[in-house]
Amino acid sequence: MLPRLWIVTSALLFLASCILCTNPGLKVRVTQKALDYGRRVGVGVLQQKLREMRIPNMRGKVRVKIIGRIKYSVRSIRIYKLGLPQSTLKFSAGRGIQLSITNGYIGVKGDFTVRKFFFRTSGSFEVSVSQLSISQTIGMTRDSTGRPALRSVACSASIGRVRVKFTKRKRWLYNLFRKFLEKPIRKALTKQICPKISSALRGLEKNLKTMKISFKINPFAEVDYSLVNQIKISKNGMDLDFKGQFYRVGQRKNPPFKPPPISLPSKSTRMLYLGISDFLANSAGFVYYEAGVLQMKITDKMIPSISPVRLNTKSFSAIVPRLKKLYPNLPMELRLRATRSPVLQAANKNINVQAFGAFDVCAVLPNSTLASLFVLNIQARVSAHVRIVQMKLIGSVQLNSLKLSLGRSNVGPVPVAGLELIMNIAVKFAVLPGVNLKLAKGVPLPNVKKLNFINPDLQVNKNILVIATDVRYRP
Repeated sequence: MLPRLWIVTSALLFLASCILCTNPGLKVRVTQKALDYGRRVGVGVLQQKLREMRIPNMRGKVRVKIIGRIKYSVRSIRIYKLGLPQSTLKFSAGRGIQLSITNGYIGVKGDFTVRKFFFRTSGSFEVSVSQLSISQTIGMTRDSTGRPALRSVACSASIGRVRVKFTKRKRWLYNLFRKFLEKPIRKALTKQICPKISSALRGLEKNLKTMKISFKINPFAEVDYSLVNQIKISKNGMDLDFKGQFYRVGQRKNPPFKPPPISLPSKSTRMLYLGISDFLANSAGFVYYEAGVLQMKITDKMIPSISPVRLNTKSFSAIVPRLKKLYPNLPMELRLRATRSPVLQAANKNINVQAFGAFDVCAVLPNSTLASLFVLNIQARVSAHVRIVQMKLIGSVQLNSLKLSLGRSNVGPVPVAGLELIMNIAVKFAVLPGVNLKLAKGVPLPNVKKLNFINPDLQVNKNILVIATDVRYRP
């Protein structure tokens, strides 16, 4: 009965965890190649930690053959060499990360004194510790701040052989009580190994706590990269689901759409694979639209000097004749504003953006006030290009097409088709340079202190931008 109950309970818990899962805006997969690199870096740190082990001074009385009872004291015991030549770091499905070390060795030196009545002699010795084995299971989880966290799940250590060698004459005498030193030295070292590993893990945990998961992009927008699900570990990799969503500073209003599922490639030739949903960009568009900042003013100074068409009523009157009579020889301004949130969609090898807005075409009166002439509704299609620079997503856009329709007019009929050239010039040379200037500032990705991407490769799939990269730790 109990086994059946356990199976049913486990199944229900698994289903519940799946139901509660949230689709992330950013998924990161850590591969075995990353663990191999982490092992090479981490073993050096672990060796330094283990070399900090201390063996206390020892003194006592022992009875040895031939001589009888003697007094001894051992002092200044120190580790002078330590090696971990064989180590592995692998994923343990459902448990965490498994560290295994075999054939480690430790070299110890110390000084000693032996007394028997009025006889006294002293010298030094060396201890050779071999066949050191360590097994450490590291659990990965999400802490209360939404950052990755680790903990020691299980640790064991064993020492195969401890050999004491004296380095002075009369070694035959000292060898008589050699075995009395081997046992306490073995015990002292074995007792400290796992605590030292825990100390090294706490250092790594401290580094994880420096991970930036929230970035203020400007006074009104910020991006959140906190973990939204528990970390999942299989035998081939570790998946981390980050929120990857823009918010208005000081507000937590969600957009009227949700992130789609992210599917990462099954490759493992790079250390990290990042899947960035187009939800990240669309949540940014929603925030900017809600904040009312998707607007700008276009004046004649922003139009290239080589353009034969100028932003004045003289140029426009060739298309809208009534301007010549109502507003002769006046400068003009275009007031651009978004009417809906822009929509970005990643497709195979392409990133397309649809933008919806309106141009309020105005004449600038002699007293500097504006007279609204007519309003043009616009629907623009642009293509986006993305690259990685210093752990940031850097973007740029270019215009593909621009559709116009008349919203309203205060100057009579407006032949929209005749305005397409002017509006294309305005968008290409006035609007997009400003947009690209802002996109060039980039959107930071979550990162751990001193960790950098190496040779990142970007690929655009449906709804997802996939980044395959190696990493390097700079101490």
